[in-house]
Amino acid sequence: MTYANGTRDTPGGGWEARYRAALERGAGRGEALLTGVAALSLYGFRGVPAAADVRVVDVLVPPRRRLTPPPGLRIHHAPRRLPPPVRLPPGLPAAPPVRAAADALRDVLDHDRTAALLRELLDTRATPPGAAATALRAAGLHTRPDVAAVLAALGPAVRPPAEVRARTVLRTAGLPPPLWHTPLHLDGYWLTTAHAHWPRTGVLLHLTEPPFRTDDGTVEHHNALESLGLHLVHTTPRQLFREPDAFTAAVREGLAAAPHGPDPRRLRARPWRRRVL
Repeated sequence: MTYANGTRDTPGGGWEARYRAALERGAGRGEALLTGVAALSLYGFRGVPAAADVRVVDVLVPPRRRLTPPPGLRIHHAPRRLPPPVRLPPGLPAAPPVRAAADALRDVLDHDRTAALLRELLDTRATPPGAAATALRAAGLHTRPDVAAVLAALGPAVRPPAEVRARTVLRTAGLPPPLWHTPLHLDGYWLTTAHAHWPRTGVLLHLTEPPFRTDDGTVEHHNALESLGLHLVHTTPRQLFREPDAFTAAVREGLAAAPHGPDPRRLRARPWRRRVL
């Protein structure tokens, strides 16, 4: 059978049976929604695997539901209550596209894949930028550099408070303005997307918000950048608001000792731009 969204299945088997089993396991005696890549596959997103190729089914459940998922099932908890379900062919309840995209991005750490997924969400799914920014902040993803780069392209209205504060502090201190959320390429290959960097200096800024995570590859990535000799300035929203002088002193020190890292001619900035349809 071919459904209106382009997905195919045979009655009583294949991906539909797996999706329904995942929903039943997540729902228990209550409700559950498909989310993440599983939901995006039913929405028809081009940048995710087809429904039949999804190996792990993401399910959104209420905040207090606790269960141990079996292999092939990943549980996400709603912050308060489940959002209204969207019924997708063949009648499966799914989270809204913006929530499903946020859950999918938790396991996508590649800049180009992140940009492509969010571009599709914003441009072809008519998701308001403010709604996307709100969902990504609620999921704790807005400080991840690859996500922040896309949000930065949407303009000041979606900037997180920490970034607004950092921009103000740097401008007030008379420091050279950095480039914000611009992907850096080393010898033509993507290297990183820092929250900000000062061209031809090797100085990068990373804004960190608690709770701190050590299992998402960030620490290893920063270690790799520092092993190249790049100078990373780390700060938190608390420090920005309570100790702005310490922040500007750290930036000033890094700039004074520049350049850091590889030959500046090997580092290129390539801005992400939102495609206008």
